[in-house]
Amino acid sequence: MAQILIDSDVLIDHLRGKPEAVTYLRRLEANGEILCTCAIVIAEVESDLSIPQSLAVNPIIERLYVLECDVSAARQAGRWRYAYARAGIALSLPDSMIAATAYTHGATILTRNVRHYPMPELTIMRVPPRQPSR
Repeated sequence: MAQILIDSDVLIDHLRGKPEAVTYLRRLEANGEILCTCAIVIAEVESDLSIPQSLAVNPIIERLYVLECDVSAARQAGRWRYAYARAGIALSLPDSMIAATAYTHGATILTRNVRHYPMPELTIMRVPPRQPSR
């Protein structure tokens, strides 16, 4: 069993009922994976939802294990931002913190935005794209 940190894009897709996200998360859960999130993801999700949608988040968030964004993660996020900025790559603070939280907990990040996480130290999973109807 692995810890899977669900990125905000995937969680928002799930809340909006997008089949690829709903199906993939159900499959991971059925396989015994530990579905996780972190405070930064919760803040990003809340900032993207209307009040009725926000109320729907609570039962979903309550089912997820919340990984702590601690000082170790904050320091790692800062080091990555510094190093990547010197290489001409701008990393957002939220994505850096999500990445560092996953890294410090040994979790895999589940996202559609793979380019937000260029760090080779990370393990990334991508939600498969929706298959076209036949």
